[in-house]
Amino acid sequence: MSNIFIKKIDKLLLRTFIPTFLLLLVLVLFVLVIQAFFISFSGISGKGLGMDIYIKLFYYLSLSALPEVFPIAILITSLMVFGNLSESFELTAMRSVGLSLQRILRFPFIFILFLSAWFFYFRNYIHPNSKPKIFGLVEDICAKKSTLFIQEGIICNNIPGYSIRVDKKKIDNEHMEGIIVYDYTKRYGTVSITIAEEGRLYTTPDKGYLVMELTNGHNYLEPLPAKNNHGDQKPSFYRNHFSNQKIRISLEALKFGKTNEEYAYDARTRTPPHLKKMIKERGKQVVHWEQKIKKLLAEQAIRYHSVEQPNAVLDAYTDADFILFRDQLIAHKIHTNIASNGQPNDYILQRIVQEALHNVKKITHRLMMQEDNRNLFNTALNEALYEREIRFAVVIQCVIIFLLGSSLGCLIRRGGFGISVMISFFFILLQHILSMVGRDLAIANTCSMFICVWLPNFVLLFFSGLFLIKAQHGRGLSSINWHALYTKIKRTFSSKINRVPSA
Repeated sequence: MSNIFIKKIDKLLLRTFIPTFLLLLVLVLFVLVIQAFFISFSGISGKGLGMDIYIKLFYYLSLSALPEVFPIAILITSLMVFGNLSESFELTAMRSVGLSLQRILRFPFIFILFLSAWFFYFRNYIHPNSKPKIFGLVEDICAKKSTLFIQEGIICNNIPGYSIRVDKKKIDNEHMEGIIVYDYTKRYGTVSITIAEEGRLYTTPDKGYLVMELTNGHNYLEPLPAKNNHGDQKPSFYRNHFSNQKIRISLEALKFGKTNEEYAYDARTRTPPHLKKMIKERGKQVVHWEQKIKKLLAEQAIRYHSVEQPNAVLDAYTDADFILFRDQLIAHKIHTNIASNGQPNDYILQRIVQEALHNVKKITHRLMMQEDNRNLFNTALNEALYEREIRFAVVIQCVIIFLLGSSLGCLIRRGGFGISVMISFFFILLQHILSMVGRDLAIANTCSMFICVWLPNFVLLFFSGLFLIKAQHGRGLSSINWHALYTKIKRTFSSKINRVPSA
């Protein structure tokens, strides 16, 4: 009988947890996608995009935002479900029959583990393949010209090389009156102007050309004024009358471009095998440029110093300071010229100094260029290393967030949507700030890659462990003495710092 009761409790928890999670996942995903869409709305509006392009854009935005949505949905779901169970005293009833908190969390925890495993696969194989598609799609949309939209009395400049103005449009939006077409596609700055009393403007079925059937008008050709040898200007002007004329203008610039899906330079678009290959190649590039810098310094040091001890010279100038190196080069140049020419005069000294400074400037410029290349590849290498580590760290973060939300829900004893979102906002904001700081430090190679990647998880793990201990003993959130906890942590770190021997 006890086993049947426990199975029913597990089913109750899963039936409550899974639908809530799916609902919140869709809700948070919708909010983030709409936010991203409206942020870029100014760049995609008025460009005549079809419904298929908008659907594709929403789909790729959803895939791109899913890694950010997963932790948020897990945290809010665990807070709501276990906060509601604690508020309605169902959690108290479960524990009164001998079920521990670990036993209550067992099956939701197993569900999160399976979900995290799928999320790990998604983060490594599905998400990287969708990244180049969303990058290329957004790039094509932003590069696309605005759609052809002609208004009365307003010059339309959307077609490159042409300007079109109409005085009046009829009901069918094809027949127009008072048409003026400026053609700037002629060479040598020539401007061609076509004026017609009326005409019909329409596009071909494939939207490739704009066709203008004009009646009763004139063509004007105005080349730039030319000058003869004496400087006299001779302006020329050409005009001809027509009864009917058809003009075809290419609308290739208004077509939607082909999505570029390469983006091989971005580590976020690489699957694990390609990411491993990228790390290996960038590591070789960093070593290559470091060797080139050392070789250049060694060559210049040996050139201006005695070659009796080349190894000592190489060691001394591997990390040479440019200003010190410059002063030594100048002193050596002056000493060499004095020894060969005897007592120098001011002109000889000035030429020697100028030549030495010129040589040092060239060497410094070459060193700076090679140093910039080395730093560029080193930054790219750190980005790839960070991307490789963060994919696994985010998966572990989902498990930690579930433990944090479930234990905190038991402590606050509130299962409403508002309080859950407020608490989730604090922890998600903390995680986001730590992640951004860690990423910047990792790419700049300022701190250890392991610490930069796992710092948010360590902080969240501390809170989840603290809340789990309090929830296991059935205490509320108010039972935590935050001042005593802060004092204890401060005392622990102070004692460790004091143990470090002074230099």
